[in-house]
Amino acid sequence: MNMTRIPGGVKDTFRKALRYSDPPVKGERMSFATLACAFLILFIVSLVMLAIGDKLNAKDMVLTRFMARAQATLTAQVGYPTAMRDRITVVMYDQQFLKHTDSAWPISYQDHADWLLRLAGDPNARPKAIMLDITFGQNRKDPTLPALRQALCTVRNEYKVPVFLAALPSPETGKLAVRNGLGPDPSSTEAPCYTLVGVDYLPDTLDGLAWDYRLTRHRAESGWKDGTGEPSAAATPPAYRSAAMTIAQDVAHIELGRETAPLALVWGLKSAPQRERPDSLSYCKPGAYDAARYVPGIIRQFFQNPSSPVCPYHNTLSMAQLGELPEDVLAPFLKDRYLLVGANVPGYNDFANSPVHGLIPGVHLHAMALDNLLTYQGNYKQSTGWEPEHFPNLIKPALLAVLAVFLVNVGWRKVSQKFGFVKKPKAHNAGAAAEDARRITPRKIGRAALGVLAWLLKMTLKTVAAMALIAILQTLFRIGMLPVVELVTMTLLAEGFNYMKKLGALVPDETRATAPPAPAPTSPV
Repeated sequence: MNMTRIPGGVKDTFRKALRYSDPPVKGERMSFATLACAFLILFIVSLVMLAIGDKLNAKDMVLTRFMARAQATLTAQVGYPTAMRDRITVVMYDQQFLKHTDSAWPISYQDHADWLLRLAGDPNARPKAIMLDITFGQNRKDPTLPALRQALCTVRNEYKVPVFLAALPSPETGKLAVRNGLGPDPSSTEAPCYTLVGVDYLPDTLDGLAWDYRLTRHRAESGWKDGTGEPSAAATPPAYRSAAMTIAQDVAHIELGRETAPLALVWGLKSAPQRERPDSLSYCKPGAYDAARYVPGIIRQFFQNPSSPVCPYHNTLSMAQLGELPEDVLAPFLKDRYLLVGANVPGYNDFANSPVHGLIPGVHLHAMALDNLLTYQGNYKQSTGWEPEHFPNLIKPALLAVLAVFLVNVGWRKVSQKFGFVKKPKAHNAGAAAEDARRITPRKIGRAALGVLAWLLKMTLKTVAAMALIAILQTLFRIGMLPVVELVTMTLLAEGFNYMKKLGALVPDETRATAPPAPAPTSPV
């Protein structure tokens, strides 16, 4: 690297910054300019490694997902407020319900109608809205279909409770559709008694987890795309809105602003303290604060035994409990609540994989997305990558996250100097030095073991500092978790590869090159 044209002061600062990862020398101090230069080098190297990793992997790296999963639980317990948690109730058709009613899945349209009316029928416990996360798309022989259509109209027109039906887009028109006979007569001008909503779930291509949530979808020439698309004479996008977005806009009347990216899901951890738990939640435990979550998962597994999965975030009832619980016990779960009805029965394969709760019924995905929109409103977190158009929004939190790692370096260096863990001067006698290098002693083995433990401790402290700061940054910025976690992971990898020493080998150190040679050993007279 040619540095002849660089001013001497800048050149000297750059050289000192490249020697930053060398073992500290007692009494050595680095100027603010040197530290700033070292930090800038670390940040640039991290970005370069991230760009190379994306190119090699085509989409993110596996290691970043490992750290992101640990980060998700920490962010959930530190940075996500619970203010909106109890405004949402999830109601499930489950095994408990099938056993209670002595029925099988799928149930009849008449049964759907009866339980829908029971959800909204009590004037003292009217919900704010009902979303049925069950797609009535296939035509099947059931003479009770008119009963369901009438129940939907009764809930909306008489009980004044908005109803939202999950639906899939028609391959022909691209519009959301339900089966024939459920909607109004095509020749009639009568509006349907429900609003159709999209329930797309696109798991992450790398780890299968639900890191984001599509708010709107439109059909372009190349297929289905996220967002509203560009208006044209042939179509008026968006083709449809998601369940969470529609409820937030139409019922909660939240102004979400222009959509530029999908919602980056922040999963809640502190589960609702529910006493009347359905049988389907017997496998899990309510989520609670745990200081051990600050420790990286790869280390935590050595001292913490695997525990039961964390229960879903929101209050959850079996539909059977509507007929079992007293009205005064049931009312708090229904009155002025957003009710999301789903199914968790054999043969109904609707699940989402949460980084916090594991595999859960898909209706909880929509409940969590709605909770995010109610909590953050127009400032919901955005799921973006390091594309040029999103770079300005990520640069500040990214700099702060990498700074957390760098500050641990600075602190570690000062501690090493204070307690005497400093660089020892090399022996001037080359022969004696070579002989000493070949000799293996218990002291050397002990020092090597301590060196490994010290390195592990330093990397752990860096990871903890970065994770804690990312959790805070997510409360301050509209950033998703993955981009910053990816960059910090690359920062830790760069540290592990001792990037400074490798870069320093490319730049000759003129101060060392001009230093006087060590005196040759003299022979005894």
